[in-house]
Amino acid sequence: MPVSWKGHRYGRDGESLGALSDLEYDVIKAQGQHKDWSAQIVKEATINDLSKEAIDFARIQYKEKNPQLREEIDSWSDTLFLNKAKITIKGKITNSAILLLGKFQQKFNRKLRHIVGRI
Repeated sequence: MPVSWKGHRYGRDGESLGALSDLEYDVIKAQGQHKDWSAQIVKEATINDLSKEAIDFARIQYKEKNPQLREEIDSWSDTLFLNKAKITIKGKITNSAILLLGKFQQKFNRKLRHIVGRI
């Protein structure tokens, strides 16, 4: 957030500070209000909408990144693994889970088509 001093808001203007207009302040303030699309829950999705092969591959990759947890990771259920890897949130399927691990069933294609096209 921009610095406010004696009722005026200031922001960078090149190498110096300059007063911000109300519009500039509103634009900066709105930047922090965007939700992370990838972390949003897909209410109609379940773990059955995720590919078991993709989950197994993600587990292998996670073990490579966290070798100190290798044995422990093998004992985790898929749900616990996905939560610990922050792919799901409290067992709920996120957009990123569908995008990374999904079977891409017809019910999700419309929702993801415009996103995948931008990647």
